[in-house]
Amino acid sequence: MDDVSAATGIDRRAYFRINDRILITLLPLASSAVAPLAQQIMHATPQPTDPSQQFSSLQSAFTHLTDQIGHTDRDVARALRMLDEKLNILSSQVQHLLRPVNEQDTEAVNLSAGGIALMSPQRFDKHTALEVKLTLLPGNQPVHAIANVIACEPVAEQAPDKSCFLRLAFTHMNETDRNRLVKHTLSRQAEDLRQQKQSTSENSL
Repeated sequence: MDDVSAATGIDRRAYFRINDRILITLLPLASSAVAPLAQQIMHATPQPTDPSQQFSSLQSAFTHLTDQIGHTDRDVARALRMLDEKLNILSSQVQHLLRPVNEQDTEAVNLSAGGIALMSPQRFDKHTALEVKLTLLPGNQPVHAIANVIACEPVAEQAPDKSCFLRLAFTHMNETDRNRLVKHTLSRQAEDLRQQKQSTSENSL
């Protein structure tokens, strides 16, 4: 399908939005290049020796099994998800130590599994197709997609090198990358809620 959200039966999780810092590359696409790249993205074959792809395959299988367990024993399924979240946090910390990222190379974005918004140094016409490569931090998880420009509006008070507010909607993304992006947004959202709760508790003392 062309629309990522349609492929999931209007999955509400695709629209959970977070403010984040990630690595991102945007490349305008000629109209003739969209279809071939879309095929490449949607039918990408995981490499068995690629650790990130191995992790994704295991994660998808784990999520499927946990969902099945949840139909018969919600407490066990909840415990498994909490354990999975704990392992993911540890994995992200290890990845960050092994492959540190320069903060100056990251971009501040508003992100969901359905799209992304950020300040851009370049102005793009509405409906322009862009190849989008994301690296989610701190786990250095790659996401490859095609997106259409929803809007790109100049913002006068911003620095000249990033003077346009760019909003994109993802149109092509394979299921592995989409699940990775959904999981990332949910994890970051849960982390933000924990921090807010902790801050509120400390302020009430």
